Amino acid sequence: MTTFDTRRGLAPLLLLAISALATQARAEGPSIWEYQGAAGSVLMLGSVHVLRQQDYPLPAAVEAAYAAADTLVMEIDTSSLDPLSAQMLITGMGSLEPDRSMRSVMGQRDFDRASRLASEMGIDLTLMQQFEPWFAALTIMNLQMMKMGFNPQIGLESHLSGQAVRDGKPIVGLETMEFQLRLFDAMPERVQSDLLLQTLEEAGTMEKEMDAMIRAWRAGDSAALARMMGKNFAEYPDVYETLVTRRNRDWSDKVVEMGERPGTHLVVVGALHLVGKDSLIKMLEQKGQRVNRWRPAD
Repeated sequence: MTTFDTRRGLAPLLLLAISALATQARAEGPSIWEYQGAAGSVLMLGSVHVLRQQDYPLPAAVEAAYAAADTLVMEIDTSSLDPLSAQMLITGMGSLEPDRSMRSVMGQRDFDRASRLASEMGIDLTLMQQFEPWFAALTIMNLQMMKMGFNPQIGLESHLSGQAVRDGKPIVGLETMEFQLRLFDAMPERVQSDLLLQTLEEAGTMEKEMDAMIRAWRAGDSAALARMMGKNFAEYPDVYETLVTRRNRDWSDKVVEMGERPGTHLVVVGALHLVGKDSLIKMLEQKGQRVNRWRPAD
């Protein structure tokens, strides 16, 4: 059975990472923020984790931010992952106990509804009975994205990490893959079921929404991106707290630590993390740190 690309972070799997970027109304290209620490600087760029060939070349500001950086920092260090070990990890964490099934977790009514929706996509959900609903949701999301031509292997992180490997720039991960997977695995089963149903229900409009998100990302249209973010999380405040707010709080400490080291660090995280009252930017400001928009030198 095909599962999602094990070298990516969690955001690309839920479209969370490309929901919003910043708070200004419009800018030329994606928003990039700068924190100037005691010894070094930290650039923060919102990421589109999955792209199509037609989405290249990237905006010039993205390449300029990479060129200015001495170190590349991502949600996870994708360059150091062993695909086989990662796949074994996710399959193990996504599996149910032998005496349980997805049907028993979701309940007959919701499982039947999910099966019907999956069947319309050409997917037999009974083949995933031994897995937890979050695992099925991510797998189906990945399959649908691939059908639309989106490929995490040519996404922003993959592009930049490939450059960093070729250029000999250090790559650092803010988290581990195991940590990210446990965020999903720890979700209540009711939330997991809702996540799977939502994924199946929105599959038909996914391509249109992705097109709109990428256009807004390239244009720096944060108003449009913020509306998409609100739509994604309106019914899932607990998921937002787990996947976004808590992690931003932790990352803000790490950004301050980076600023205490010489050099320029480019932090590339899901764009959702850089918008709104709980954004990484706001977390830094609440610590009394000053964050400004960064623009390439002429």
